[in-house]
Amino acid sequence: MQLVDPVPDKMKRAIHIDILSIFFGIGTWVVVNGLWVELPLLVNALPEGWNLPSYLTIIVQLANIAPITYTILHTFYRDTFTETRVIYFVITVGLVANALLVFYWDSTSYLFGTARSTALLALVFCLAMVDTSSRVLYLPFMARFQGIYLTSFFIGEGFSGLVPSVFALIQGVGGNPECRLVNVTTGNLTEEKIEPYTYPPRFSIEVFFVFLFLMVLLSLIAFHLLTYDSIVGKALAVSPNKIKIPTEVLLDASDPQNSYHSISPSNSPERTVRSGQRVRNESPVPIIISNSGVSNEKRKSYQNEPLFQHVAKPVFIYLLTIQTIVCALANGVFPSVQSYSCVPYGNVAYHLSATLSTMANPIVCLLLFILPKPTKMSITSIFVASLAVAMYLMTTAVQSPTPLLVGETSGEVLLVVGWILLVGTFTYVKVSIATVLRDEGKRGLFLVGAFTQAGSAIGAITSFFVVNYTNIFTSYEACHNVNDMTTDDPTIDLIF
Repeated sequence: MQLVDPVPDKMKRAIHIDILSIFFGIGTWVVVNGLWVELPLLVNALPEGWNLPSYLTIIVQLANIAPITYTILHTFYRDTFTETRVIYFVITVGLVANALLVFYWDSTSYLFGTARSTALLALVFCLAMVDTSSRVLYLPFMARFQGIYLTSFFIGEGFSGLVPSVFALIQGVGGNPECRLVNVTTGNLTEEKIEPYTYPPRFSIEVFFVFLFLMVLLSLIAFHLLTYDSIVGKALAVSPNKIKIPTEVLLDASDPQNSYHSISPSNSPERTVRSGQRVRNESPVPIIISNSGVSNEKRKSYQNEPLFQHVAKPVFIYLLTIQTIVCALANGVFPSVQSYSCVPYGNVAYHLSATLSTMANPIVCLLLFILPKPTKMSITSIFVASLAVAMYLMTTAVQSPTPLLVGETSGEVLLVVGWILLVGTFTYVKVSIATVLRDEGKRGLFLVGAFTQAGSAIGAITSFFVVNYTNIFTSYEACHNVNDMTTDDPTIDLIF
């Protein structure tokens, strides 16, 4: 059989298509990722306080109704709900919601006898629906182009977490709080009271949301340009209607950390591209599979191929169990309790933990390009290591407001490193399991996606009720004992 190189000649590569694909990919999860790295400022400004992350976690899970709805509508009304039309719609919804977020993020209303950030939560739900829909919309659209440009799209998707994290690092959090003596007047009575004061960040939350708005706007412009054949030119695939996106990249619409598991060059065997031709698995470019030349009988036979042809049933069940546990922890439990784990160590520690751990995800995904193909042993080893880190970080959350080594520099360093390792190890385990089980074909990958969603939902729902309706986690209050003049908390500065 003839071997063909899936990568066209470099002279044929259009750099402007790469750039447009990257900016289009940035729009996938940039807003949701931006909200997570902005939480160190939001939790101190909104009435939900430390419980805000648990609200956002459950909202992102509920937003999966959007891709489910689109899938149903596209199945029955394919000519009406085309990918291009729906992408225009969802990005426009994202732009409007993001613009409203700039002006109304701190607007509150009273519900059930307490103040709620109704505007923020409602707008986050809209934005989360946009981002979760990107998995089932953007990738099929990219199938119009040659495979080399899908790599650029995935790079952009990685930047959707990296770019807001860098911007948040530049923004800062204003440092740790200082305790200041202020006069408080109640009626005719004036008394002195010590209250925490934090210097403002380098720029406001509103400016950060404007930045996210501009990122989404650039993504919309990039998408609009990609719809013009006169611009994309020869970058289009020869038969776009016959191109099929690998199923594994459509697995989990709610988890931006599953962005790369379809493009690791060391993880897949030879794949049929056209009838009678094969490609060498030497390029980091995702291979786009064409159904041309494959009979309906053979295609049906492949789709109905029984499971456990490449992975033994016990191993398959074992890996799915790990996937469920990791997704419950990574997408539900730990995002909900991160504030309890971090804030006692100071605003700076929380800020660094949130931003640097978000950066760890795309870095680990890129490392998978050069690491050997994962095995059951390597997955188990990293999984056990992740549980050890998880136990330490959960201990800091449960012991709040006085966790281990609070007020010590060593405690802050361990906390930040711990959160980076947690996200990194969780990402490795999730991506590796998807890589191993994709050898079982479409049905195996469907089960990976189903268990991923189930674990994420279980973790989000459980943590929401535990955080909001039990007394297991206790908030930290800066200057809480300064009014008694007995403070020895090194995370705050006492100023008179």
